[in-house]
Amino acid sequence: MKRIIYFILAMVSLAACQPQTQRVFGRFVPERKDDFAWENEYAAYRFYGPALRSENPSNGVDIFMKNTPAFVLDTFFYNYVNFKIPYHVQHGIGFDGYKVAHTTGCGGLAVVVNDTLYVGDQFDRWKILEQTPRKLVFKLYYDSLNVAGTVFSEELTVSARAGEILNRAEVVLTPHGECPFESLLVGAGLYLHDSIGEYHLLADEHAITYTETALSDPGAVRLNRKWYDNTDLGRTHEAIIVPNSSPHIIANTAVALTEYKPGEKLTYWFGGCWDRWTDGKQSFPTQEAWDKAIKKKARKL
Repeated sequence: MKRIIYFILAMVSLAACQPQTQRVFGRFVPERKDDFAWENEYAAYRFYGPALRSENPSNGVDIFMKNTPAFVLDTFFYNYVNFKIPYHVQHGIGFDGYKVAHTTGCGGLAVVVNDTLYVGDQFDRWKILEQTPRKLVFKLYYDSLNVAGTVFSEELTVSARAGEILNRAEVVLTPHGECPFESLLVGAGLYLHDSIGEYHLLADEHAITYTETALSDPGAVRLNRKWYDNTDLGRTHEAIIVPNSSPHIIANTAVALTEYKPGEKLTYWFGGCWDRWTDGKQSFPTQEAWDKAIKKKARKL
């Protein structure tokens, strides 16, 4: 009970400090092993940074589900660092139940050569390019993406906006030295968790949508059972859109791939939402509602 009181007090104090007009926010999180994390009304996300290097991270995307338009990430990190309260547990404002490990996670970069899927490691540097109450643009630098023995630098620019259910990503891959590839199959991926059983997957209009149980991380299952004896947290929705792409399933990952020439820019979209999200202009209580919203988004691009 004492831990819950700490959580509530911290949540209230942090929420009270937030400007009411601020609807998008992101920052480098050195106190949580150098994550770069951001959020808008619909969901929160993070990429893994240098301090996690020894734990075999990826350049995949982690996603936190929310049931409030208020910011939650600073509350999650503050309570974890100071009170050891896990953010993998749904305490009332959201949670991180999504397992990434060394995968694309929810929309990370995917490169395929000879039917082999390649993902990168943690980012090496970061830079915020623009931050306003309704828009965040940041860039991550990955110095050594190894693709079939050829090393590339990856520059990833992410734009997040208020009211948008997907983030925009722009990627440039630059080879170190001579490149043996005139072109590559590159895109984004959604990892299909093998620990959850039933899921829904749909490929349409250069988009892939995915709905699964909200606790795809076995560790999160154990923690929610320990704290509240509750592992029924509904379902989560994820999606990627890669223009002029085709869908594939490789290494338990649904990937939308397109032909890419090194040095050029690839643009795609990624993101997700919880089926228990009820605030705001859009809600997605069913997989059909989520599929419809992503199809609509894809047709506009």
